[in-house]
Amino acid sequence: MVDHTGSSASTESGRPDVAGILEHLRLAEAKLNRQREQQSGMSETDRAAMRYLLEHDDSDEVTPGRIARALHLSPASGTALIDRLVARGLVVVHGHPHDRRKKLVRPLDGDIDLDHLDPLTMRLRSIAARLTSGDARIVATFLEDVLASVTHATAPSH
Repeated sequence: MVDHTGSSASTESGRPDVAGILEHLRLAEAKLNRQREQQSGMSETDRAAMRYLLEHDDSDEVTPGRIARALHLSPASGTALIDRLVARGLVVVHGHPHDRRKKLVRPLDGDIDLDHLDPLTMRLRSIAARLTSGDARIVATFLEDVLASVTHATAPSH
């Protein structure tokens, strides 16, 4: 883990400025997403869908609905996502062999290198793997709280 106690990301008490670091992370991620979209023509959601498909390619039940749920998309947004990936020649959609109501989604090329598609995710997984079990629990609890806050902030108000 990077030591932020001696950097400008510390408060006067020497305690790491977690909120400040989190804000820097959000800004860096937004910038990275813009750069990657310009370079590849794929949005973060497109890359997440491809990552999901490649990680679950051995499953015989990858449906548009399953992808939409995994990425927290509405069914309509999931359909638009699959349509974009089909149009780019990245996935194929075909009928389920035993259930005419279902459509299955498969990557056109199952040998796409996940590290090439999204090298940051693989690096982040490597960093996370270095955490001790105790540290992982603390970080996971913190990140789950952050995720809940972000999810709540983006949820449609009724």
